[in-house]
Amino acid sequence: MSWSKNQGCQVGWRINRVAASIIATLTLIFGLVAPVSFPNVAGNSAIAQTKDIGINLDSAGTLHAVEGDTPSFEGHFAEDGIVEELEFSARSVGSFTLSDGDYTLNIGGEEVPLREGNNLIVDTSNNPITFRITGLSTQVSPGTPISLKTPSIEGEAALKDISITARTALQEDVSGVDRAAGEDSPKTPETESKEEGHEEEAQQPHVAFRSAPDTASPRAAGDRTFTIGSQYEYILKGTRFIPDFQIPSNQLTNGTITLVEGTEITLDVTRDKGYIAPNQDDLKIFYNGKNGGWFEAPAKYEQTRKYNQFKVVLSTTITIGGSAHIQFMGVHRGRNTNFSATFKVPAPPAPRCEADAEIKNKQPRRELTKEEFSHGSPIYVVTSEGRSNSSLNRQYDQGRNYEKISKTPWVYNALAYDPNDNWLYAVSQDRGEPCYPGGNLLQIDPSNGDIYNLGPIQKRGSSGSPFETEGDQNVINTGVFTSEGYFIGNTSTSGTRHMYKVNTDSVTAQRVFGDQKSYSEDWAVLPGAEKYMWGFQSKAQSGDTLILERIDTQTGKIKTWDLTDIETLDRRKISNPSSSWGKAWTYANGNLGFGSGSTNANQLGFELKITNSSADSPKFELVNIMNNLPASYNTDAASNVVAPPEQLQSNLAVKKLRSETKQIKGEARTYWTITVENTTENPSSGGSFFEYLPTDTHYGVNAKGKTARFEGFGPGSSKVNGKGPGPDQLGDQSGIYAGMDLPSATEREERYMRGYVGTMPGKTKVEFVVSSPIRQDKYGNLKTVCSPNKVGLQATDSETSPANDDNVATEACFQKVEKDSQPQPVEGTENEYTATYNVVVSAPDAPGFDTNDVVYGKLTDTPKFVGAATLIGASVVFKDEFNNTGEVKTYSGAGPYELNENDKPKIIKPKKTSGSSGQHVYEVTVRFRLDRTKLNNSSVPAGYPSQPSGNHRCYIKAGLHEPNFGLMNEVEMGGWKDTGCIPIEDQKMDVLVQKVSYDKDAPGKLQNDNLLGGAEFAVHRGDTEGNLQLRADGSVNTDTNPLVKRSETAASGPVQLKGLDAPGVYYLIETKAPQGYNLLSKPVKFSTKWDAKGHAVIEVLSGGALAVSGNECSKVDTADCNKKIGILQIADVTKGELPKTGGSGVGLWALTGAVLVIIGCCVLWRRRA
Repeated sequence: MSWSKNQGCQVGWRINRVAASIIATLTLIFGLVAPVSFPNVAGNSAIAQTKDIGINLDSAGTLHAVEGDTPSFEGHFAEDGIVEELEFSARSVGSFTLSDGDYTLNIGGEEVPLREGNNLIVDTSNNPITFRITGLSTQVSPGTPISLKTPSIEGEAALKDISITARTALQEDVSGVDRAAGEDSPKTPETESKEEGHEEEAQQPHVAFRSAPDTASPRAAGDRTFTIGSQYEYILKGTRFIPDFQIPSNQLTNGTITLVEGTEITLDVTRDKGYIAPNQDDLKIFYNGKNGGWFEAPAKYEQTRKYNQFKVVLSTTITIGGSAHIQFMGVHRGRNTNFSATFKVPAPPAPRCEADAEIKNKQPRRELTKEEFSHGSPIYVVTSEGRSNSSLNRQYDQGRNYEKISKTPWVYNALAYDPNDNWLYAVSQDRGEPCYPGGNLLQIDPSNGDIYNLGPIQKRGSSGSPFETEGDQNVINTGVFTSEGYFIGNTSTSGTRHMYKVNTDSVTAQRVFGDQKSYSEDWAVLPGAEKYMWGFQSKAQSGDTLILERIDTQTGKIKTWDLTDIETLDRRKISNPSSSWGKAWTYANGNLGFGSGSTNANQLGFELKITNSSADSPKFELVNIMNNLPASYNTDAASNVVAPPEQLQSNLAVKKLRSETKQIKGEARTYWTITVENTTENPSSGGSFFEYLPTDTHYGVNAKGKTARFEGFGPGSSKVNGKGPGPDQLGDQSGIYAGMDLPSATEREERYMRGYVGTMPGKTKVEFVVSSPIRQDKYGNLKTVCSPNKVGLQATDSETSPANDDNVATEACFQKVEKDSQPQPVEGTENEYTATYNVVVSAPDAPGFDTNDVVYGKLTDTPKFVGAATLIGASVVFKDEFNNTGEVKTYSGAGPYELNENDKPKIIKPKKTSGSSGQHVYEVTVRFRLDRTKLNNSSVPAGYPSQPSGNHRCYIKAGLHEPNFGLMNEVEMGGWKDTGCIPIEDQKMDVLVQKVSYDKDAPGKLQNDNLLGGAEFAVHRGDTEGNLQLRADGSVNTDTNPLVKRSETAASGPVQLKGLDAPGVYYLIETKAPQGYNLLSKPVKFSTKWDAKGHAVIEVLSGGALAVSGNECSKVDTADCNKKIGILQIADVTKGELPKTGGSGVGLWALTGAVLVIIGCCVLWRRRA
């Protein structure tokens, strides 16, 4: 047998009217004329007595195939003969399903047309699978080649024990048959002449109801009865036509039906007459066997007292399969006879079954045992190497190991854990033996694997089956307990993919969720959101994509997500080696696990974290991928989603230590030790962790050049069974399964390394040693002191300590903390401020973290303030981990300020030391003088967008603040830097707007008298360019120029504008002048800013012929005047009064206009004249 890739979708059937006409004609010719014209051919096609022709197999006897491959059986004949029938068979291991397409048979270079259901019978529901070809009459000789090519395969399978069988018919002696026909014919000449060799009758045999209707009684305990309304056809045996019936498909179970000894078949003649054969050798039947061949069996024939009725009683038990035909040799037809057949099948005798097959009552709630947690929180997996048994296992060592609990003759799936009673439940699959039928509910003890058969699952309220099809009943393949109950289904290609809800108390089920279909071949639930079940679709639906299903078991709503591109932190992706994800479970840590199911090696599993699981857009994180999992023919998984009792819980803690930095072959490398420890007496399932390398100071994992690496296990690692940890520690009497995976860095540097650990007995630990070369700064200095190197552990168990307590560790480092939110003014000074920062050096803070003291040396603080700030000096207060405060240390000038020196290293006692905070704190207060005239709202660092802008703001790039913006301060320790920044808030300005009467004698001076009321005006902010934008109708565009104030001056004249930006640009528009005064002809554009002394400055930029500005002290310079309040006076002139300064007024324009009007009138008058 060989395989070839399928190159495209083949159309299996092409139906059109022309083809239908041809088929009908061929049927008439070969079905009616050929049996008479070629009696030997017609007879041989139904003869049950055959012999084999020698044939040798040329293709391999065992082959493996994946989806898309096309099987091809190949061989050659070893002897002469006429081939009447061929059978190709193989034992399937895996998911063997063929796509729609054509079959191609070639004998001796000649292609033989095949049509499934006609001369080709395909049986892939049983094992071995068979392809039987009938109706041949082909002469072969030794060496004649033969091959059969099938459509492409769906899924993945291995075919073993491949064979080809060729059969030829033995020559039948028809002389006795001919005589029997003559003797049995009626005495009337007409009947005798027309049944026994009459030419007209032979040319036109009567064939009625080729698709025979049938009826059946309900399948209850006791006899089983069904009726076939008409024979399928008549088969010519010698000169007699005997009836041939096809068993209806709804009477078949997995393609077969067993008729036990004593089965009665009543043949009723509904038209003309029928005859019984007097020859005892003809009192038998022919039938298709289980695998499709023709067989014969003895039977008793008799004519009943009822007119034209015959009773046939089988003398032995037979199983009919293949195309499911049965022929009655003991009777033949008259001229226009039509037979019907009623089968009455006695109930088979009760088989003698073992005790584990007996139906038992449901067992009460059980208590958890310590043995169930011998490898940590248990995950149960059922495996089957064939269709004859199942094994219950506990999965451990990250899925690489199975501990077998028990083995049973039951084949079952849909394994699910009920947290309400601590039992496992499953549904049996049909294995072809009556003692272990499909569709039974099984209750399983997780501690020892004992099975309690609760009996067949029945339809609620009746004794019938709740399942839609035999496939649903006999091949249930997925199940899980949600908050709504136990849900099962056959979601593979052999089922409907519909879902059923099972009541384990009454052993009943009902179909739920309408026509919704699930394509996931196992489900799992999340703690805290138990109404949902999750699964990944099989390749039959999703193809090469990775599609996650979420099914709401309250509503039946199904939602899917494409996770094809999901990656772990170290950029590993999932590639499914099988056709389905047949294992799903819930980790005790709340994550979900999924595993592929196949007999092939290198099976795969992965751990998925889902947060916001009830939302429309949950967050998905791929925690881990497990490779090389055990293979299995039939597989399923389940787990206990309830946390174990407190006395059985475990806890893993991770610790991170910087061991040392040293030169290795001229390369400076830092070595860290990561310790994973089980802090309890109970076993832990282990877990996985990611090492976050500090790639700003050290190298990550690179394909070439300098790279981080796993150095091996530390000397403090525990030995189990006398063996240290390692990736090869699998199986009994092994050490702790542990190791590290380095990502495949091909395109970029990777900053993650993944470690893993399997089952850890109580009070054991594993030390992982990691190293990385140290980078240099731009000055060539090694960045050796402060490198925040972090490790995060994901334990697979539910732990005694919350995950964040001891599952994250970081080496000692420091940070810059802004203590002030804004500069603080220095009392008694003008424009002097202070900004305070805390520099914190910390020891790691994690419960159970047994670390050494943290030692550090030179620590430097450098202010890098905006140019508007001139540094005067700084003061530093030191406080140790025991809250002892040192003397104030002062510095002058702009810095840098050395907080600690290399020759005076400081030591931090860890937090575990009594009274220690685990921190050293340096409080740095910087004093500076601020010139606000150098602040602006337009500057941004290079490469930043234009908004927001301003050099008084703070900006961050690559985790550090940009220098020369805001009050940025930088601290450095051994090449590692951190920054803090305090923004300088814009100081807002209040402005008084006053209306005054125009004083022609002092037009540019602020007035204290002559303030007017009754004026109305609006103030708008300038746009980003300081301009005023107008709409088409002449109104102000408030989108670009928002309104700041709209008001009317009171009797005293002033209106206060509060909180104007300084610097800033504004427009004042007068909309109504006081009584007797002229309206301003255009807006007044003015700016706000501060001078070097912090005094308010108002500058009129345009439209200000009648505007005067200043601050409160510009009017009257007294001790209590406020120089931070601006004043803008708008002078109005009385009607007819022109100002002496500024613009030329409106009088000249009015006079000119009047003259033009007079001239126009004169011109118009002269034209009319």
